[in-house]
Amino acid sequence: MADRGRYTVASQLAVLRSCPKILVRLLKKGGSVLLAAKLLVVSRLLHTKLSEQLSVRTYIDKIRARLARLRQKLLSHIDRQLKNLHLSSDEVVDTMCAFSLATSSSARDVLRHFHHVRAEAISAHTSLSGEPEAYILEALRLWVRTLQDTNTIVKRRLSQSLAKLKSTPLFKDPSVWSIKDLDYDVHTRWIGDDLKNFVPYIRHDDLQSSMTVDQLNIWAPKTLEVYLSNVDLLLNSIADPAIIVNLRSKCLKLWMSNRRHYVGVGGEEVFDHFRQPFRQRLAHLIQEDSRSLEALSTKIMTIIQDQDQFTSELSQPLWKSSLASMNVSLGAEMFLSTVRDNVSGADNALNLVRHSYQHWLDVMNRWVSTITELKQLRWDDSLDELDEDDDTVEKLESLLNGDDPQDMERELSRSLGAAFDLFQATASELTKDLRTIGSVDRKAAFLLRVLRHVRQNLPKAYANTELAASVVNDLQSAVAEYVVDNVMGKQNSSISKAANGSKVQGRLLWDGVPELPILPSPWTFKLLRSLQLSMANTGTDLWSPVAVAKVKSMLREAMILALSAQAPVESISSGDREANSRPLDSNTASNDDQLSNGNGHGPHNPNTAESDCKTQLFFDLTFLAHATSSPAIKESGDIFGDRLQKAESESLLVSTSVMQVKKSAAAYWKRSSLLFALLM
Repeated sequence: MADRGRYTVASQLAVLRSCPKILVRLLKKGGSVLLAAKLLVVSRLLHTKLSEQLSVRTYIDKIRARLARLRQKLLSHIDRQLKNLHLSSDEVVDTMCAFSLATSSSARDVLRHFHHVRAEAISAHTSLSGEPEAYILEALRLWVRTLQDTNTIVKRRLSQSLAKLKSTPLFKDPSVWSIKDLDYDVHTRWIGDDLKNFVPYIRHDDLQSSMTVDQLNIWAPKTLEVYLSNVDLLLNSIADPAIIVNLRSKCLKLWMSNRRHYVGVGGEEVFDHFRQPFRQRLAHLIQEDSRSLEALSTKIMTIIQDQDQFTSELSQPLWKSSLASMNVSLGAEMFLSTVRDNVSGADNALNLVRHSYQHWLDVMNRWVSTITELKQLRWDDSLDELDEDDDTVEKLESLLNGDDPQDMERELSRSLGAAFDLFQATASELTKDLRTIGSVDRKAAFLLRVLRHVRQNLPKAYANTELAASVVNDLQSAVAEYVVDNVMGKQNSSISKAANGSKVQGRLLWDGVPELPILPSPWTFKLLRSLQLSMANTGTDLWSPVAVAKVKSMLREAMILALSAQAPVESISSGDREANSRPLDSNTASNDDQLSNGNGHGPHNPNTAESDCKTQLFFDLTFLAHATSSPAIKESGDIFGDRLQKAESESLLVSTSVMQVKKSAAAYWKRSSLLFALLM
């Protein structure tokens, strides 16, 4: 009997010593966690039995400490297995049974731990950094998989699998005694019947189907709330709308395709909450992208305040030799670009602004494409999998393809409106400050070109033909005023001489019977030529019909001031006015022709030289009236017309001569107008 006792202790100790080594190997090589849990239970049994032997107590205490560490490693391995999205259903069941064996947990405890581990995994997925879109999808898949596993595995198979563990003693389990390193065939006769017949006690019948549903009803909404909260944080690290739209599509399809598994979380309100993080992030990105137009305003402000930007030549002349000899290979892109810049008045500063705006415009137009993509997404397959009535399916499809894109369209329109309002306000402030920072003409022209480019290239989602219209009007007035002031500063003296001159240049060129002027005075040509050159130097691309009308209007006002600043001419008596205005019969006309002195004037003109000057002035002002006419001036009225009437009256010409002068002036403007093309 003594020998049998020694053999029993020796066999039990040998098996116990082998268990930690086998456990380590199983955990390292990814072996069965259920087998590892069975070995752990066997080890505990052997340790408990051997602890009664004083001779080996010290040794088995060391083994006990090692087994405690291995137990923790096994539990950690079990948790990692439960977090693994790619485990099969059989592997999930085995892992649950392993946890039950290792911790002596009931079926209800196993389910509680399973949900706890999955909730931790979902939270960890959505909290990790790196590739947030991958973690968002993985966490959602894990949440959906938990619902599936709870409904299929826990309800049906867990209790059966736990009961099966109790049907066979551990030492008689084929998976245990078949381990070669245990030498079970050698030691089996000495281990003892009490150990060989041990069956683990596991409560497998404490989890009813209703309890599973109740626990899932608590876990699912709570975990989903945490998931969506973390999705908000992770989406903040994604700046590409295409990635967010693609991620939204995948998540929603995954959600809808598994909706039949949802217990207590499948309502429309939850569906709205699920869409909300993606909608909010996309709306925030729209706001950020639209607000980046402020950077363009800042860049324009910096350029305006930099005097060095406006000291160089605007662009090289179109007929410069270097342009003519430019390389025209590869589609002559450089040549065409230079010509375009010349025609549009572009320089480095303007090209820099254009490039910045074009980049912003491309970003905003991509939003239109993104919204269009949202509208065109097809959800047929996912919606077909829903076990819902037709009204619910139609409502979901309307939310996905209607409400969400429409909300984004409204946000895009609102954000663009706010961005352009701020841009317009900045341009308005810069326009007001132009006079205080010098180079008014160049800077106003620069701003005009910037606004023209912006107004001609608005985002697809923004239509406002009146954008910065008042600013453009002010800038055109500033440029027109500069041009007119520059010209009139040189021509005022010529106009003064014409108003009070005593001699007509080119009198010998008068023609007709009676002789009347057929050419304008040199000062009128110099005035228009100077105006044309000044407008061209400012930039030929700036002179839209509205801007030209402003120049003409201001030139007329300036000429009136120049003419009226001189000493008043001799007034005409009321009798003379009546004679001039009274209709002429044939006898009267004949008498006037006889009394005229050959210059087309009536008999009340004692000073021929002065009369000639008045006649030439009338011709000149009539010619200038044609040169500076515009529809806007005709509609609004013009004091220049009053001055022309006064010149006509002072010329003392008879009606036929007045008509001839007007006809000659109009004909000459028609012949010479192409010389002043910018005024047409």
